[in-house]
Amino acid sequence: MLPVLPHYLIVIGTLLLGLTSKSTSSRRIFFFVALSIFLPIFATPHPDLDPSIKYQIGLNGSFIVSAAFNFLVLCSNPQDTLKHNKQITPVPNLSFFPRLKWAAGLLFNYRGVNWTHVVRGLRYPRHKTRWGFVFSQLKWVAFYFTLSDIVGAIMRRNPALHYPPTEAMSARGMSWQATNVILFWLGLVSLQNRMYNFISALSVAVGASDPEDWPAFFGVWLDTKSMRSFWGRSWHQCLRRSIQPHSKYLTQKILHLSPTSLTTTYIELYTCFFLSGLYHAAGDWVVQRNPETALVNIKYFVLQAVIMTLEDFLIFLGKKVGVTKVPTIVSYAWVLGWMTVTCPAWVESMVVGNNLSFAPILSVVEMIWSRFGAGL
Repeated sequence: MLPVLPHYLIVIGTLLLGLTSKSTSSRRIFFFVALSIFLPIFATPHPDLDPSIKYQIGLNGSFIVSAAFNFLVLCSNPQDTLKHNKQITPVPNLSFFPRLKWAAGLLFNYRGVNWTHVVRGLRYPRHKTRWGFVFSQLKWVAFYFTLSDIVGAIMRRNPALHYPPTEAMSARGMSWQATNVILFWLGLVSLQNRMYNFISALSVAVGASDPEDWPAFFGVWLDTKSMRSFWGRSWHQCLRRSIQPHSKYLTQKILHLSPTSLTTTYIELYTCFFLSGLYHAAGDWVVQRNPETALVNIKYFVLQAVIMTLEDFLIFLGKKVGVTKVPTIVSYAWVLGWMTVTCPAWVESMVVGNNLSFAPILSVVEMIWSRFGAGL
């Protein structure tokens, strides 16, 4: 078998060729060829590869292949229905390389920014000029670099969040568990933001894209007043286009349910979170090859749908008794409380797999602490 990275790139290349094909039957053949190449990645251990790279191959590969299944199999003619806003010439009329560029934009623009299938609710940048946007992004890169460096230094000294772990996240009580959960989310958000902001600044600086191509990676955190708003608006929404079409296909094409029925709403909700759990489990499997830790990922994400169902029920009851609004602090406590209860098993599975490192490779904080002998 080929080394995993070239193997993975062949999968991506096959999917791109499928998207450039003008024939529906050829597109489907390309998809199943790509799938047959992709699946052996899960059958073979990859001991020489860094755990974080293995995790991303499993996770990102899974939702890219899943999105491609929608584009190449479920969608009758993506070249006619899925368009970039600046596109003038119909895709079938383009030559091969412009079609390949269109295919790459479709496959890797996870949120469909400036496409006809864009995810709703994205926050677009205030800075419309090229260099105003670049300098703004670099400012945030510096901020999130510093934040991730500080959080990473703390996590390296935390026996529950550093590999190999020597205690559970709950070992010192609920407040310690909540602190560990907050550290995890701060580390993850700062890592993803610093990478996204740097790539966006570089892309716009060299003229490869425009500021409006780069809406904020996350929503407004102060608006996170429920678990539904956390996952539906505040989180990055990169998986939405690889899960939502499948849930709608299930309810409308297979089960033939009404698009507006309550049953449809909840089947789609649970399907989306099950698929999200499956993608994360795929990443975990490539790292650890352990069915127990892989199952933890699925349980965690399905549990988020259960909590949202509970939220909806409580809102329904509240309206029945005349409660239309709760204090903001109660809403924040609700979200933090559920994250504190549900996150530890999932986070601990990543710690055990040595797949929880958010700090930059070059740590300024570590150099300062080492220089002044902080001993932390």
